Amino acid sequence: MTTEQRLEQLEDRIAIRELIDAYAFCADTRNIQGHMALFTEDTNFEVYMDEKKPTPTQVVTAPSRWKGSGHPALPTAGHTI
Repeated sequence: MTTEQRLEQLEDRIAIRELIDAYAFCADTRNIQGHMALFTEDTNFEVYMDEKKPTPTQVVTAPSRWKGSGHPALPTAGHTI
């Protein structure tokens, strides 16, 4: 692996770690606007709160539709997403 490839791999790992950290921070602080900024326009966000049910408890599609929808804060740590 070349130095350039190693550097790119490290930069990618840092970017992924920062995304995970931002996601967790927004969930913990219930920052819905921050959460929406982390997703693409075609996102389907499925929340599973009952581990015995194979279907999601809540489904939210496309963050652009979240704006002004009154969507509650996203779940915090401990939920399977």
